[in-house]
Amino acid sequence: MSEKFYKELEKIVVNQSEELIGYWLEYFDDEEKDEAYRYYDDFLGFFEECLESRLDVESDEREAMLLFLTKLQETMGAENFYHFKDSIYSCYLKFPLFRAMDNASIFNLENTSALTAFFESLTSSLMIKEHQKNSTFKEQSGQELQQREAPLNELWDGVFMVSIVGTLDSDRVLKIIDKVLDFLEKKGSRYVIIDIGAIFDINSEVTNQIMKLNSAVHFMGAVPMLTGITKNIAKSLTHLNISLGDIKTFPTTKAALKTILDAKN
Repeated sequence: MSEKFYKELEKIVVNQSEELIGYWLEYFDDEEKDEAYRYYDDFLGFFEECLESRLDVESDEREAMLLFLTKLQETMGAENFYHFKDSIYSCYLKFPLFRAMDNASIFNLENTSALTAFFESLTSSLMIKEHQKNSTFKEQSGQELQQREAPLNELWDGVFMVSIVGTLDSDRVLKIIDKVLDFLEKKGSRYVIIDIGAIFDINSEVTNQIMKLNSAVHFMGAVPMLTGITKNIAKSLTHLNISLGDIKTFPTTKAALKTILDAKN
């Protein structure tokens, strides 16, 4: 890339900043223009420094520009940042520069390709950062949900409780079974209280999953005790003609604990 291109483009940024910003501001309502003006003025300052490093995508100046746009995206919110009007910040920055380059007789394939590649690298980096941030958030949220969806609490030595909240399906019950069996293997608990009072819906599939959990606890030599049998759950089981087999059921955790204490005494 010729030095003339960079020198002429630097002159455009310095001497025609008001015209360039005016072009971008055409997309904004009057009440938005003051704030947008400040952003574009800052952008041109960063861009001038990038020209001094010859639009090197590995330069510190380019990293500073990317950080500025990243902070701007966070301020505006990703959805707004990539909305057509606001995407002037990311996708349409080059057009007034192209017009000025044409007037300065430096508008050709080589020069426009270099400028386009630079801005595209910024936009791509912004999108990748946003995707990585969202992926990390989803992964962390999933891990947190997995930890919270069936919390285990050791009530006292030999007795612990697992609380099931929400919807119970085959994938989820397998995770809960693994969690419960790991706990039993480490602690050697004698009783497992399974609280289902916060399950959203009781049907034959859910009942089948509960019985799987019951059997798994039995195989580990512990006694499963099902609590949280509310009036509505009892009515649903009766209406659907569903049997829980030999599972010990209790209306409350307190009732289950009383049975355990009586057995120990």
